[in-house]
Amino acid sequence: MFNICAVSQGWREIVDVDGSVSTIDQPAWAVVLKALSVAFAVVGYIVLLLTMISKSDPVKGFIVTILCWCASAATLLSVIGVIVGEHTTVGPQQTLQYTQNYFYGTFAAAHYVVIAVLLAIYTGSVHWVHLTHEERRTVECTSIILRATTFFVFLLGGAAVYAAIEGWTFMDALYWADYTLLTIGIGNIVPKTHVGRSLLFPYASAGIFNAGLVITSMMSFTENIRELNIKFKMEEVHSGMQGRRCAAECSSDSHGDREKQAPETPAESRYPNKADLLKFQRIKRDFYRRHRWMTLIWSGVALFFLWLLSAVIFRRSERSQKWTYFEALYFTYTSLTTIGYGDLYPTSNFGKAFFVFWSLLAVPVLTNLITAMAQLGFEKLTYLLRYLWRFQASRLGRMDPDAQRERERNKSVPGPGIANDSNTRASEPTNSIQPPNGVQSSSAYEKESGKSLVHAAQRSLLLGEEIRKLISILHSSSTTQLDLYTEWDRILPLLHPESDGRDLSETTSLATLYGHTGTVLGFVDTDIPTIDMKKEILWMLKSVTERFCSHLREGLEREQSGRSNTLP
Repeated sequence: MFNICAVSQGWREIVDVDGSVSTIDQPAWAVVLKALSVAFAVVGYIVLLLTMISKSDPVKGFIVTILCWCASAATLLSVIGVIVGEHTTVGPQQTLQYTQNYFYGTFAAAHYVVIAVLLAIYTGSVHWVHLTHEERRTVECTSIILRATTFFVFLLGGAAVYAAIEGWTFMDALYWADYTLLTIGIGNIVPKTHVGRSLLFPYASAGIFNAGLVITSMMSFTENIRELNIKFKMEEVHSGMQGRRCAAECSSDSHGDREKQAPETPAESRYPNKADLLKFQRIKRDFYRRHRWMTLIWSGVALFFLWLLSAVIFRRSERSQKWTYFEALYFTYTSLTTIGYGDLYPTSNFGKAFFVFWSLLAVPVLTNLITAMAQLGFEKLTYLLRYLWRFQASRLGRMDPDAQRERERNKSVPGPGIANDSNTRASEPTNSIQPPNGVQSSSAYEKESGKSLVHAAQRSLLLGEEIRKLISILHSSSTTQLDLYTEWDRILPLLHPESDGRDLSETTSLATLYGHTGTVLGFVDTDIPTIDMKKEILWMLKSVTERFCSHLREGLEREQSGRSNTLP
């Protein structure tokens, strides 16, 4: 967008004594070089999108994009060097100055250099950080590029239309479109024709909606990158656990025992125990807490940096208006917070061009800060309300002895509702019949025994269904298309009822804690042999069957113990 602005008009203008401005015509060679710079940038942009979408090796496409951006930057910098070095004679009462187009050209050249360097770093990391296609799509996130492009089309298209309708220059129209769509509303340039005011309704509505989509896409990208980071962290921790376990097993088991156990368990089995699950939950909970605070801190630092430093730049650019530093702070604050009183506004060419660049960067930073503050505030408020509720409930329980005794009695007897959620079923107490004072009446025992049998039957039915599904999978011929991650996600809550339904909203998917190397969540690694897949399914079947038999044994033991306690 900045490069197109650089091509549209000349880069120097003459200001007469009466304030009239005349732009110096740009030579033909300058127009050709600027257009060539735009062509290089467009080619690099298209190659970048195609490389991100494709499933092939991205290195070659990224290298082509980097070269195109470097060529575009070099072309613009060569034109800038020639224009700055030229000497133009003006009258004694005239002033020579650079136009907004010149400053947009410098911004474009700087942007090309910065993004080319960042893309080169990412391209170099592809060789030592092996990402799957799905992880690449998460990191590269073409939706941000496409939505930002749509927003810039809105800016340029609106500027072109309103420049023709209102008689503004194209650069002033772009400055107006920027503070309109970002809802800053400075107001020193406003539409005055009936057609311009009528078109404002659809134009501003669609543009503000598109700006919201860009910010939403950026927030979604940040969330996905956070999930990817925690996934890598969990895989690293789990690999360390598996390595230590393998070393311990190799040192303790004989060679004959390993050969005997090999047919029973698949290679690289990832069946975590309760301690592993609790450790993974704690790691992710700490990661999320630390990430929220780091987001808040860095967003706050970036906001203050943009506020304080930009005030210095605006003060220097508006020397003709004799702004003080406090006035520049006042202007940047009202613009940053999208208040936009309009009593102060930039009038210089550099001030207007820098305002467009600065606002496009500052408003998303402020939105990110507000989002982080809202997340932390909601979290702390939830913790406070939960603490007050528990405190009040404990006080009421101490004040009402009958209610306290009733609550203690109900702890050993499950409620009548049977939740369908597997985590809820897994967290129900297994030893649900505890006769008070060692003896219980026959009617009370029969009532509680009936409830317990219903719960046990529900859990056993779930395990039986899983056994049936696994056997059906083994009989089918499409074993290689099975997603082992999804299967383990469904089975593990049934195998670990002692996890007591901990905060699963902030725990990583159990599928990221195990599985064969190279398998991606939601996709199947076709390199896994069919025999290994069947071994993994047999391992699932063995685990579920053991849990099923354990439930039956516990039910029988409780039944026998309960009947012996009811005997007179």
